[in-house]
Amino acid sequence: MSVPSDRALPTPAISDAGSAYLDGLRALGANLVIVAHVLALYFGIKRYPFGSLGVTIFFLLSGFLIMQSMLSRAARPGVHVPAFMADRTARILTPYVPALVVIALANLAFIDGRYSEDGANAGMLAFLGNLALLQDHSAFQFLDLVGIELAWRIRPYNSAEPFWTVAIEMWIYVAAGLFFFCLIGRERLDRRWLFALTSISFPVVVWNAAAGGGKSLSLIWIVGALIGLVFHRWRKTGYANAPAVSIVMVAFGTIALIGRAGKVGFSPYDLQTATLLAIVMFGVLAYLLTIARFSDRWKRFLERAASYSYSLYLLHNTVLIATLESLPIEDLRVRAAIAVLLAHVCSYLLYLAFERHYRTVGAWLRPRFERLLKVSELPERATVPPPASATTSLADFAVRKP
Repeated sequence: MSVPSDRALPTPAISDAGSAYLDGLRALGANLVIVAHVLALYFGIKRYPFGSLGVTIFFLLSGFLIMQSMLSRAARPGVHVPAFMADRTARILTPYVPALVVIALANLAFIDGRYSEDGANAGMLAFLGNLALLQDHSAFQFLDLVGIELAWRIRPYNSAEPFWTVAIEMWIYVAAGLFFFCLIGRERLDRRWLFALTSISFPVVVWNAAAGGGKSLSLIWIVGALIGLVFHRWRKTGYANAPAVSIVMVAFGTIALIGRAGKVGFSPYDLQTATLLAIVMFGVLAYLLTIARFSDRWKRFLERAASYSYSLYLLHNTVLIATLESLPIEDLRVRAAIAVLLAHVCSYLLYLAFERHYRTVGAWLRPRFERLLKVSELPERATVPPPASATTSLADFAVRKP
């Protein structure tokens, strides 16, 4: 893939304020989902869109940061598909696999109720299907649409209701990597693997652009990615006129978002609503990227809160359900508070034991993915040296879980 010559311009560092803001959004997204599940499970309240707002924030951040990561990789010589796939696989699966094991055991020991949709939602088939990230795959949803019901349709593993979005996110990563590095970047992938990965990932992206549980999660991810591309180009100018850009984005997005909510209600999965939300989110970031000083205390707090947000997303619902069924306290408010605290504690332990080691897992996977995928690049591919390691850009921040 040819790279513009202006990439050689200096790359401004991401500010501490910008980094802390992105961390704060990650933590906010996970905790909004917890709020939604606490209200639904403990108090029967489902009318507030906290959960869909949290998921939308996740997918916008994911698209924004993964685009930065892909652009950063593309600036360097060599092939990139194996390393990209290895890193994304490690980031998703390092806490996901042990979380799935814990959830399966918790459902055996503490949870009697059924909380997932009809189909294979418990037992070995559901476990293996969730392990392969095939829960609620678009193929199952299409068959259901045409009236073919399968008793073995893979569902999220009972109490692991949030797992449906994890599968979508992983297959979007795969499809994005194939599109960016193979179709645009002209890297050659072993045909068998290209066919297999495309056959699984492409239907997920298409289905979730038109339907799916989140109505348009693929498109929401793409909105984040496109804004990430704009920020990448803007970065080469040193984020010129950032305060003015921020004011325009936030003002436009906020006014239009209020108007949209007044017309159709506030529905974060609605593509127009999600797009306007993205404009506001990243409009704030546009200003913060130029802030030179930020409280070290707040930066550390937000970084810590975000560090285990993915583990929290994976485990919280199971902990909430297990506490609801097992803790003999009549006051639901007290039981809910204890459940939320336990969810954070258990998730942080999962982070300490597994999630924080994802880079080590990724480094272990890379050579194995290189041998397995057998990627080569077409001749006469233009390359440029990587950015100076002394700077920390948004692309560098993108190695964190969005």
